[in-house]
This record gives sequence, structure tokens and C-alpha cells, in this order.
Amino acid sequence: MTALTQPPLSRADDREFEAIYVAHFDFLVNVAMRKFRVPDSEAETLAHEVFLSYLKRGDEVRDVHSWLLGAICHASRYYWRQAGRGGESVEIDLMFDHEDPASSRIHDSLPDQLAAREALETLPPRYQEVLRLRFYDGCSINEIAERLGVKPKYAQKLVTKSLRRAEKNYSDKEKR
Repeated sequence: MTALTQPPLSRADDREFEAIYVAHFDFLVNVAMRKFRVPDSEAETLAHEVFLSYLKRGDEVRDVHSWLLGAICHASRYYWRQAGRGGESVEIDLMFDHEDPASSRIHDSLPDQLAAREALETLPPRYQEVLRLRFYDGCSINEIAERLGVKPKYAQKLVTKSLRRAEKNYSDKEKR
């Protein structure tokens, strides 16, 4: 049966839909606004569209809350794709309190990162490139040798020399 040929809702169905609408409307609008940064008027429109879709497919839905949540998430992403803002990159997860593993120990790692950056800045470009290939790009000694057009043994020597020079430059800077 298509949406155009479906019979109208009975009074019981109508009351059931109204209860679902009242129970979930604000939640759906908040998800669209807070998690996806959809403007409030647009978030309400998206929530209404989700409920229209639910009216069409309500008999197929097993878990109403989960279905509505998934539908508003998809609708919000589609909204940003249509707005030309790249839906997935706009998604900001503010609804759930969880810690980002990358930032959990930022206070511990930040001084080390700054020290490493400072030490690298004191090196000549060739040594910077060698260390970037080894530690940032994760290249093996053989890959570094291939990229630099040298033998693997010399590439290992360059990595060691670059590390020693960075350490020396940094320790000399600390003494000043």
C-alpha cells in the first residue's frame, strides 16, 4: 500500500501518534540542534519531516525511540549535505558525555610535543625531513632510504644523527 492509498488513522491510532509526538518532539529538535548544530527553526522542520516519515512507516517500526533518533540523525546530516556544508564534518557530539581519548592526557603530552617541535625547528631541512619521515609518516629505514635515494645503512645513520643533533640543540637551548 502506498502513502496515498493508506486509510486514514483511527482515533486510537491518532491518540497513539499524538502521544509519541508529544513524548519525542522536543528530544528530536534538541538532538538536531545540539549534536548537529542545525538552526532551531530548521531543527523543528526536520523533526516534523521525521514524524511524517514515521506516519508512513509506523507499522514497520519495532523500537519507536531508536527509529526516531536514527531518522533525525540522518535528516540532520542530509540537511547539511543539502546546505553544502559537508554533513559528516559538521557533526559535533555534544549530547553524550564521553571523553575524547586523544585529549585525555593532553596536559601530560603537550610539554613533550612543544619540546619536540622546538628541537626540530633548530635542525637543518634535511634532518627535519628524515625525522618527519621516520616518526610522523612512520616510514621504515628501507622506505626512507628509497625516498632519499640512499642505502639503508646510510638512512639509519641519518636518523641517528638527526636525533642526536635535535637532542643536542634542545639541551643547549635549555642551558641558555
